[in-house]
Amino acid sequence: MMKQSLLKPNNYNAVFFALRTTIVSLIALGIAFWMELGEPQWAAMTVWIVAQSSRGMSHSKGKWRIIGTLGGVIAAIILIASFPQYPWLFFIALALLSALCTGLSSITHNFRSYALVLIAYTCAIISLSALERPDQVFNVAVARGTYIILGVVCEMVGGMICVPNSARNALEDLHKRLSNLMGDSAKAIAGVLRGKEGSVDKLSTLLSSLQGFNDGLEFIRSATQRAGGDTDRAHIVLTLVAVVLSRGLGLHSRIMSVGDLPENIKNDLDFLADKLEELPDILAIRGQGAIAIDKLEELKSYSNKKLKQYLMKDDDASLKGGIIFSGVEFFVKDFIVALSGHHFDKKQYPLTQYHKLKRQPDWRLAIANGLRTIVAILLGALIWEVTAWNEGAAYLSLIAVVCTRFATFDNTVLISRLFFYGALLAVIASIIPVFFIIPLTSSFVLFGTFVGFMMFLGGLALRYPPTSVIAASFSNFFPWVLGLDNQTRLNELNWFNTSAVLLLALWSGVVVFQIILPFSAPQAWRTLRRHLVGGLKQLIVRSTHVPKMAQIDWVADTASRMEQVFRYAGQLPEHHLNAMVKGTLSIMTVGRNLLVLENFAQMGRLPQEVAQEGEKLVRELIKPVSDESIAGPPSALDLHSSLSYLRKILINSQSFSERRDIVLALGALIIVRFEFSASRIFLTETVIFTGKSEGLG
Repeated sequence: MMKQSLLKPNNYNAVFFALRTTIVSLIALGIAFWMELGEPQWAAMTVWIVAQSSRGMSHSKGKWRIIGTLGGVIAAIILIASFPQYPWLFFIALALLSALCTGLSSITHNFRSYALVLIAYTCAIISLSALERPDQVFNVAVARGTYIILGVVCEMVGGMICVPNSARNALEDLHKRLSNLMGDSAKAIAGVLRGKEGSVDKLSTLLSSLQGFNDGLEFIRSATQRAGGDTDRAHIVLTLVAVVLSRGLGLHSRIMSVGDLPENIKNDLDFLADKLEELPDILAIRGQGAIAIDKLEELKSYSNKKLKQYLMKDDDASLKGGIIFSGVEFFVKDFIVALSGHHFDKKQYPLTQYHKLKRQPDWRLAIANGLRTIVAILLGALIWEVTAWNEGAAYLSLIAVVCTRFATFDNTVLISRLFFYGALLAVIASIIPVFFIIPLTSSFVLFGTFVGFMMFLGGLALRYPPTSVIAASFSNFFPWVLGLDNQTRLNELNWFNTSAVLLLALWSGVVVFQIILPFSAPQAWRTLRRHLVGGLKQLIVRSTHVPKMAQIDWVADTASRMEQVFRYAGQLPEHHLNAMVKGTLSIMTVGRNLLVLENFAQMGRLPQEVAQEGEKLVRELIKPVSDESIAGPPSALDLHSSLSYLRKILINSQSFSERRDIVLALGALIIVRFEFSASRIFLTETVIFTGKSEGLG
């Protein structure tokens, strides 16, 4: 039912986007012809490059495209002026500049990354076009800038006309997406309470989606200046949702670690799950946030009542209930904070300024993309030098374009091949206008009818995820292959040379990205392992100069790592990807429960020795081991003395608050021990890649 309900609006949006962008690109092309610009196709290409599904994204990309173009113009003039008679010094300087921009674009996000790419390939296009006539570099740069600004302005104006009320729609969409996210979170955690299969997978998927959602808030801010406070608040709410989802993972570990549950505890958990499953329908209605919060307040009172019942008894069944419901109580409290932050304004419910979710930089990827770009450009320069090819400048320019563009994607090997296929389709589609329409008529209407139809098809494919990369390449290169000009037309030989240059440059980029530091599953695992181990080491550091990481920061950092894991989809075998996801979730749970122990000990609510027991487990976890040593449990897993000590304090205490602290500590120690095996296997490389990790839980 959900897929059917979403199908029509998605199809409508795709058709509207393709039609609007096609019309705007033809208008930009017509204006470029009317202004008698030398290469009018660049105006149409810019429209397709800038066009996005939302006004905020288009505004942001247009702004950064102009900034990147101006940066490339300045860089091109400097390079030409610096090496007028030294072509190989120029090639080396161009390769280094492109590598720097490519590497930096790999560790930035959104369209700032695109601006860095634009600096590199705009510089390449302008400087190589003016290499044999350096005195004309300023004129070439001005022409290039004119195309870009014309395309950006046309797309922005077209968007304002065709998409009215974009600011209001963006804010409504933000509210709806946040409400849906919280409803989905409640439903997934209800599944955890019932022990429903697949609930942890849903939680991990939601966690991995938070970083992309967080990045997209920039576009809502760009769509309307009035959304600044709303987007700032949404950043905080997303971090709070990450904590709620991590609490859900903790509940799963609590339930699994205590063993078989008595029937009365199962009934209590089913009651809580029933109430949580009511939240998605309530949150789907605008203005019902207060009702959802009241429901959660009822659940908080219920869980607190049950916790008191279980904690004031000393039998094993009651201890299990205390361990579970102490986690439930914290989960409900955090959920109330997240919901209140979303549905009430700052005056009604002020929020602490938590850190935003931050995408973690991948320096290895940045270095790899920089080296690939250097090799590709210098190899292209060598081919041009040796062959004296008259299309060498165009070939080298396109190599710079494709290599820098490839670097903005995570799955570079797959993306580079798809980009090649899209360019090949552009070459094939250009046959009819080049050979049959342009030679027979000078009518822009007839020409625009066919070209516009092909652009429209490309726009439809651009909105369909499986074909979006191919369509992006097609839309970018189709106007370029046409070789449009006010004074001349592209003859058959020139068309063949232009097409051959494009395909050869793309093929060269594909080969370089597949050969130079290619992606491998062991390398992806080692990178993730290194980051997670570094985080665990920070949790157990005892230096007074390094502050302890807060729970919310640990959750936010690990959620970002989770998003990185999901970006490996399509490059890793499914069982390896699942192992990485489950291992990351396990380590997230271990780290958060260790922080619980340390925070309670620091506040004097627990003996310091209890936190040290958790730290011993983590030290054992990250210590290098061989495959054989995994079979036997390490000595650090023997927590009998600590658990017995806590049980003794629990029995002798009559204070509810003290008993709750002790039960939380007991639960945290048991969870860390429970997750130890899964985390340990995950952190052992040879086990992961012999296929023994498929059953991680």
